[in-house]
Amino acid sequence: MLIRAECSDDVAAIDLVNREAFGSDVEARLVQALRHERAVIASLVAVDECGRIVGHILFSPATILTASHEMRVASLAPMAVIPACQRTGIGSMLVGRGLQECKRAGYRAAIVVGHPSYYPRFGFSSALVENLNNPFTKGDAFMGIELAHGSLSDLDDGRIVYSDAYNQL
Repeated sequence: MLIRAECSDDVAAIDLVNREAFGSDVEARLVQALRHERAVIASLVAVDECGRIVGHILFSPATILTASHEMRVASLAPMAVIPACQRTGIGSMLVGRGLQECKRAGYRAAIVVGHPSYYPRFGFSSALVENLNNPFTKGDAFMGIELAHGSLSDLDDGRIVYSDAYNQL
């Protein structure tokens, strides 16, 4: 399995992967809107041995606002693998490589709204972001990971501000 950055020839295949994985076009539209806004930190694809794109992940910038602090973080959304290839480790490869790319780009933390039983294996924790208000969810589905020690655990109460692309959905 090859994990690489998306290129312009991948757009239609990425749309298809997101539609198949999620059963709707919401995530595909989000990817398109984030690209249009140029709000992409990393957009990676998983390519199988036949050259077919079977997975995709995108990280975009978000902002944590507290009374005394403003910090840019990477927001993971979406991550998709076509149904026939799920539970084979492709998602794990995408998440791992994506977090490396975010760290390389200088991001000190990442956030995700996702399955509470899936993302903790990578170090995501709802406890790290429990003081932050997320406009999309509350509780265990909202998680964060520190890419630099203390980047989330030392924050006061605050809120997450996402790219305008999220408001278009």
